[in-house]
Amino acid sequence: MAVATPTSVLLAGEDKVPRIAVISLHAPALAADVDGIREELKKLGYVEGRTIEIESYFTDGDKQRARDILKGLIDKGVDVIVPWTTATVQLTMEMTQTIPLVMIASDPVQAKLVQSLSRPGGNVTGVSMSGPDLAGKRLELLREFVPGIQSVAFLSFAPSPGAAAFVRESSEAAGKIGMKLVLRSIDRPDQLVGTLFSGLKEEGAQALVVQPFFTGHAEKLAQLGLKSGVPIISDYPTFPKAGALASLGVDLSKRVRRTAYFIDRILKGAKPADLPVEQPSDFDLAVNVKTAKALGIAVPTTLLARADEVIE
Repeated sequence: MAVATPTSVLLAGEDKVPRIAVISLHAPALAADVDGIREELKKLGYVEGRTIEIESYFTDGDKQRARDILKGLIDKGVDVIVPWTTATVQLTMEMTQTIPLVMIASDPVQAKLVQSLSRPGGNVTGVSMSGPDLAGKRLELLREFVPGIQSVAFLSFAPSPGAAAFVRESSEAAGKIGMKLVLRSIDRPDQLVGTLFSGLKEEGAQALVVQPFFTGHAEKLAQLGLKSGVPIISDYPTFPKAGALASLGVDLSKRVRRTAYFIDRILKGAKPADLPVEQPSDFDLAVNVKTAKALGIAVPTTLLARADEVIE
């Protein structure tokens, strides 16, 4: 009996329409970014419904639901899975070692998703996000917004495998510049409530840095921040576009779109193990001046000049 390899199922039969499944523990609010993958695949000559099928699933932190969905996809013989977030990649790797995986994840080497960036090995490749390495720059950015700021809170999502790294890097960065870091960790998205913010203010937090896992809840966080008078900063422009103060990190939409390149290569016979994982090469700063004004923050003109996107 032949043993299936990560690519053998893709090459068996010209009449088979490849099925691509995007799955994420993110909130459904991020599902719109999957359209970027569709657009890039269209540019590469694929016609959805005729030469390729694309489906997506967002479970808002529900791991059991993600497991159930993955089991169904694996049983039905999906051709490529795009797991989005480190936790989603780990979960998918537990369930299949043969179906090619094009990941969207932070620090994949440290998380042991791949052997190395240049030669990932196994059935996993894809794109690496910025990870926690910009922690210090975000704290310095807050000092530009709020000169003399002494205490900043960091909000992490406890079930996320990347949470510990984000907390560690943020703590080390705060220590180096003499800033107090108030740590908060929650287990479920429904714990994003007003009392969380009032508690942070009582502990002296003058701003909040948010782990990017909460991107799908950016609007809710932005509203809570404005209501409580707490400036919020995170990785992706999704946050300031939703009403947070600023973001410093990779362009999330660009990274998601880039997975189309890997999907195309794999469908044409390449092995994930031989496709180097791509790291981001540039980082973007986005500032919401309307939010800054509402919070009583005067944005320095030098900072606005550096910004890649200014939201009025």
